[in-house]
Amino acid sequence: MSEYSIGIEDHYAWANLVSVTTSGPNEIVLDRRRVQLLDRQLAASPYHHETLKMPLSEAEKLVRDVRTSANKRAESALSSLLEELAPAKCRGIAIRVPPLRELPGTVAEVHASTWITNRADGMIYHQALTQAAAQLNLGVFCFDKGNVIELAAQARGKTARDLERQLKAFRTTLGPPWRNGHVVACAGAILAHVSAAPSKLNKPRQKATRSR
Repeated sequence: MSEYSIGIEDHYAWANLVSVTTSGPNEIVLDRRRVQLLDRQLAASPYHHETLKMPLSEAEKLVRDVRTSANKRAESALSSLLEELAPAKCRGIAIRVPPLRELPGTVAEVHASTWITNRADGMIYHQALTQAAAQLNLGVFCFDKGNVIELAAQARGKTARDLERQLKAFRTTLGPPWRNGHVVACAGAILAHVSAAPSKLNKPRQKATRSR
């Protein structure tokens, strides 16, 4: 094992990280862990709940505190994982397409749209993880959860059905927890891993989105 990629299943205030490498026709899970992305005393979904009834100045402070905590914890979680898997090198992270193109600059802007309000809290943690990856000089690959297994299978020269069956079988070999979110994160990591490989022989026919 010399290189691997990290698939991420992000949620409000926490995430599952699944580190994956490949060896010939085999996919290998090197590590899986759940990480906390927020100090416990803070609100996990401030835009959607707490700030709705707060004076704007207090609402802005709460959001700043949540974002600061998320940023620190995301960087710490990724740094710790990289250190524990060294000397192997991480090619990058794979994470779902962000819930918003960007996070509005103020709480008032967020609350002006129900559609944005419903997605802004998720964007806090997604952004914290992608920014932490960039700070650690890791590539960031964004995938659509609806077709990531198909694209990962193409990249590996397999059928989507076969790859999905192999990924679900990790629940037997690794033990629980291993839910659908782990499977999707694993597929994202495989796609990122092959896409970032020096050799382009196994490039998927449709590329994952990459950002820095």
